[in-house]
Order: sequence, then structure tokens, then C-alpha cells
Amino acid sequence: MKKVRIFIAFAIVLLSGACTNLDETLYDRINADSYFQNEDEIKAGLTAVHYKLVQVHDWFLLWQLQEVSTDHAELPTRSNGGWYDGGIFIEETTRTWNANHNTVNSLYKNIYSAIAMSNSFIETIEVAQKKIDGLESVKAETRIIRAWCYTLLCDLFGNVPIVTVAKLDQQNLPTNSSRLEVFNFIERELLESVDLVPSVNAVNRADYYPRMTKEIVWAMLAKLYLNAEVYSGKARWQDCINASDKVINSGAFRLTPSIWDSFVPENENSPEIIFAIVQNNKDIVINQAGGNWADQLGLHPLLQFKYDLPFSPWGGPRVGNTHYESYDNDDFRKTLILSGKQYASNGDFLFEITPLKSITNAGQDEGYISIKYQPDPQQIGMSARNDQVLIRYADILLSKAEALFRLNNKGEATTLVNQVRARNFNPVKPLSNLTLDDILMERSHEFLWEHMYRTDLIRFGKFLSSTYDFKPNPTTELFRTIYPIPQSELQSNPNLKQNPGY
Repeated sequence: MKKVRIFIAFAIVLLSGACTNLDETLYDRINADSYFQNEDEIKAGLTAVHYKLVQVHDWFLLWQLQEVSTDHAELPTRSNGGWYDGGIFIEETTRTWNANHNTVNSLYKNIYSAIAMSNSFIETIEVAQKKIDGLESVKAETRIIRAWCYTLLCDLFGNVPIVTVAKLDQQNLPTNSSRLEVFNFIERELLESVDLVPSVNAVNRADYYPRMTKEIVWAMLAKLYLNAEVYSGKARWQDCINASDKVINSGAFRLTPSIWDSFVPENENSPEIIFAIVQNNKDIVINQAGGNWADQLGLHPLLQFKYDLPFSPWGGPRVGNTHYESYDNDDFRKTLILSGKQYASNGDFLFEITPLKSITNAGQDEGYISIKYQPDPQQIGMSARNDQVLIRYADILLSKAEALFRLNNKGEATTLVNQVRARNFNPVKPLSNLTLDDILMERSHEFLWEHMYRTDLIRFGKFLSSTYDFKPNPTTELFRTIYPIPQSELQSNPNLKQNPGY
């Protein structure tokens, strides 16, 4: 039975300390003198910060902005009117969102709520350090979590305020920092913290997971450097390679025999997972954050009887037609997308999945269905036990491969791409004349619905130019490579400026 491996005691009390709007004072309600008297209480405070990170990764919001805006996913309105939700899903599919878009607003607020909690806890640790020794690692871990939040903001919104205090001066509210300044802040925070947290090899992984380790930080840096040209205007390919090598040379991770091994219920022991969000079907702290929604939201209702599930799925998200058709038929990863006739576990015919024909009036059986997160027969409510995967070893290998290729080391790049590709073909089908398009396609197939494809397409210069079903092509709206600052935030804080184009 999975357990949450961070202390739960006191966490609910400590959650009240974070606010989401930048116009509000982020009061430090965590009182070090009252609560933090020993190591267990410090760990309880850290639990509250991790809880906020779970909320940031509410499976649906980030997924919408990163996947529905690409050919990876569609969220069609059904012919019975279901899945309309005021048209927000259509806006995401057709890239017509604006500064009042609900998903954009909700995710922005969730991220800043986690940052607020991190800032409050960091200040509290600084007080507690006067009477409790050995808190440097806890403070560093909190800075790493905050840096990850800023990485998401940098990627999605670009020019955002950098807030590092728990209480804002209402007469001097923050202004936007440039994307370059945000990038530099993230890099500095991670580099200053990496030596203060343990290596995964120095702890009992089963007990320490999912806390921050050196390898998680180097993986975060590898991904930051992979996108450095987009974020900062300067390519950092060698730095991406160096950070990737820190993870690879640790020897702590390896590819699993099957890609599906990292997405099963209770997947916390996968040797491929570097960074993940704990999901659980019992613990209240996790359940309040929504759990892993993938199958609850995405499966056709009748698939309850194929996988013997204790719930009826909602039948929403679908894999894009263009993406499904891009696979080699011998690629195992294609089998993680359901198509055609479906049968119950007892052999009875259920229904037939057909390609999606409309995003405004789709039949219930239209649209290919992802089962990448293996359906969990012990799911309770919306909470499955599959931990949400954020960074896998395969990502590090393919990130290094791309950086090598862009530095004209095609031989080693090809070896790494084929290393990831090999487990998906029997017999293997190695690539021999590797191109950048091959690397992008391999990433597309390997990381379907893992919250990164929009980022990949932007880095490859193809987010706005590729031809996908139901997406405008080509588009002249170049500003849509970043999302707008929510209008509600602009109204709350007059010092903020909107991103260009919105």
C-alpha cells in the first residue's frame, strides 16, 4: 500500500498561509515560535509546501494549456452538449484564448499560491534556524520547489513578477520581470540549492520519495537549458548536456522494459521516474488536490466494464487524429491509444471508437482514447494511485540527444534516441539518418500527455506553423507562444503589464 512519504501532521493547519492574488498581502501565518519546535514539525511545514505543488499540477489545468493547444489532444463538445464549459475547451483547441480565459487564470493563481507558501515557509525556516540545526536542506528544498513554479511561469507566461517575500508592500506592488530575468532567477536558485540537498543515492529512495534530490535539480536544469534560447535569447546546449550527464552518471535511473511500467498504479518505484507528484486513493491531503484525473476524465464511460473500474468515466479528452496517425504501426506506444472496437472484460462488445470529426458536435464514440496512465481498478472517486510523472529518464536522454545534435554531434545523438526508441519495437527499428524532425517526433510519441509538447513545438519553431486538425494554420498571431497575464491580476495590481498581443 502506498503511503505519502512526508509527514502529514500539522499540514492542514499550515495551509492557510498562502494567498493567490498579487494585490493581497501574503501574510506569514506560519508562526515559527508556535509550531516549529522540532524536526517533525518542520517536516509538517514542508508537507504543506509539497501540497501546494500538487495543486499546481492539478492534472487537468496544465495539461490543457500544454497539450490541447497541440495535436496531442482535443476536448470536443459532445452532441449532447457535454464538455462545453462556456467554450473554454474550444478556445484552447483553436488557440483563441484571451486574458479572461478560465484555465489560464486558475493555473496562474495556483502557481503563485505555491510560491506564496514557499516564501512564507522560507522566512519561517530562517527564524527556526536560530533554535533548530540542520535546516539548510529543508530551505534549499523549498527554494527548488519555488524555482520549479517559476519555470512553469517562465514557460507559460514569460514576463511575470518575481516575488520572494511573504508580505508585499501594498504601496509598492511588484512589476513584471522580463523573461530573461525570470530565467536567470530560476538558474541561480537551482544552482545555489543543488549542493544542499542529498543525492538519491545517499537516501532510502522508498522513504525519501518524492522529496527533492540533486538529480531532480540537475534534471530541472537540463530542461531549463534545453529551452534557454526561447526563454533567454541565448542557446545553452552544452549546459543542457552537462546537466543531463549529472543525472545519467549518477547511475540512479534506467529505462524500464516498457514505457507503460512508469504509469501503472503505485508507480513510485519505477527506476525511470526522476520527479513526480504523489497521487493516492486514500490520504486526504492528496485527495483534496484532485488526485490523478487522467482516466476519470479521459476514458469513455463504457470502458468501466473493460477495465473493471469502480466508477463511470466522464468521456472528455481525446488524442488528436493527426497525432494518432503519425505512429509507426509497430510502435508499442500506439497501443496506449485506444481505437476501433472495444470489449468488456467478459468479452461483450461495448462500442467502436472512430476518428474525431468535430470539436463542436462530437458523438460520444468519436476520438481516440489514451490509456497511458494505466486504469486503476482501485481508484476512489477522482483519485487514482498513479503518481503524476513530471520528469523521466527518457526525457533526460532525449534532451541530451537534441542538444548534441544541435552541436553537430549526430552520432551520439542517434545512439541516445535509439536507446529510448528500442524498447518500443520488436524487432527494433533504429533510426540511421537522424534529423531534428525525427527528434521532435520521437519526443511527441514518447511524451504524449506529459505536459511538455507545446514547449517542444515552440522550441522547434513549429507551434504556430504545423498542420493539425481543428487548429488554425498558418497563424500570424505570433504572440500566442506565451499566454496572457490574467485580466483579474492586471486589475488587482496596476503595476503589471499585459504580454504583447493581448
